[in-house]
Amino acid sequence: MINEIRYETPMKDVNFAYKTVFLAGCTVRGHQTHLKSWRPDAINYFKECAFDGNIIIPEFSIPTVSDKYRYDLPPWEFEGLRNSNVIMFWIPRTRELVGLTSNFELGYWIAKDRNKIVYGRPDDAYRINYSDIMWVEDGKIYGDTVCAIYNTLEKTVKAVIDKIR
Repeated sequence: MINEIRYETPMKDVNFAYKTVFLAGCTVRGHQTHLKSWRPDAINYFKECAFDGNIIIPEFSIPTVSDKYRYDLPPWEFEGLRNSNVIMFWIPRTRELVGLTSNFELGYWIAKDRNKIVYGRPDDAYRINYSDIMWVEDGKIYGDTVCAIYNTLEKTVKAVIDKIR
């Protein structure tokens, strides 16, 4: 069974004894009603793989709710990132969905604990080369000869499932 944890769920109520995945990456904001979040598709892939555990979804249950002036959300996310077993970065960056927070989070977690990251992005992601290069270069320092970068959401989810098992 998947426990979907969204902004409405206080982190103190999350049972981190369960396997936990944080879905990091570009987030559609409440005012971007013409854009579609990638996270529902990711959750469907987790369900197809019979994942059993928590999935932290840094979005509101109602997509049009705004995160503007919500200074409580970054600490909520940090708590989830810190306590997750795996952080899945999916960065489908476009000119409109730039994912600026994702740049910071990816860099931070590469430096802090790269072993809990699975990194993916579509081949046509906008201005993603720097993140790709830094992921690979940092991996070389730590002897990670694979430095996998997954190019589909499905492959990225499957890599998370493999890592968490």
